[in-house]
Amino acid sequence: MDALRKLQHEFLGYLLDKSSVDIIERIESTTRRSGGQRMVLYSNAYILRLKEALSTDYERLHSYLGDELFDSLMEHYIEGYPSQHPSLRYFGQHMVEFLEQNDPFKSLPEVTEIARIEQAFANSFDAADCSYVSLEQLAELDHSSWATLTLRFHDAVQLLPQRYNSFQIWQALANEETPPQKTSDDTIWLIWRRQDLISNYRTLEDAELAALTLMISGGDFAEMCEVLLEHFDEQQTPMQAVSFMKQWIHDQMVCELNS
Repeated sequence: MDALRKLQHEFLGYLLDKSSVDIIERIESTTRRSGGQRMVLYSNAYILRLKEALSTDYERLHSYLGDELFDSLMEHYIEGYPSQHPSLRYFGQHMVEFLEQNDPFKSLPEVTEIARIEQAFANSFDAADCSYVSLEQLAELDHSSWATLTLRFHDAVQLLPQRYNSFQIWQALANEETPPQKTSDDTIWLIWRRQDLISNYRTLEDAELAALTLMISGGDFAEMCEVLLEHFDEQQTPMQAVSFMKQWIHDQMVCELNS
């Protein structure tokens, strides 16, 4: 290891866990601050940058918990999950896991769900672009290919189950309104991103949820019709299946048709 790389590793070691204290002796002192004081400034600045990243990624969670509790959360998260990736985009990726395992958050399920919502929107925004399928392409399909037709969905498409009214809490926080009290509210939310880079969301009824879950997992049109027979009669089912597919394509959720 060359001298510069060794120095960089020692510097990083001090920032992360104070393991390289010998590096302080190699830091030049000034008339205003000693080498040790200068390293403390660097260390504090690093922690503040990590906190800034968490505050940005979990803005509504911050609002819900308040400054003091959220700062405590960040302190413990930084200690438990040191940054392992060159990009701070992924630093907060273990937040849900942290909230589920640590007091007092593990007894506040809506807190974990708010974090899941914020993660889902971040993942939606960052998903790679694709060429969206058009309704004209669907109309041009040969009738013989419909039975085995499968869809490739945009990576931004996500199904987010919620046991409480956490989405309503999140919406109120986003609008800078007083959030409602936590209540039970079993719902499945669909989150996706359109070509304009704006993330969209809505709840799903049982029939569409069953159809979409199947198609996301690689099922074909014939299998979707079988699933929908539990919700519609034989005459309604094919039309409803086509209607769902048209809706998904219109909403720019589908990147490819395969048969």
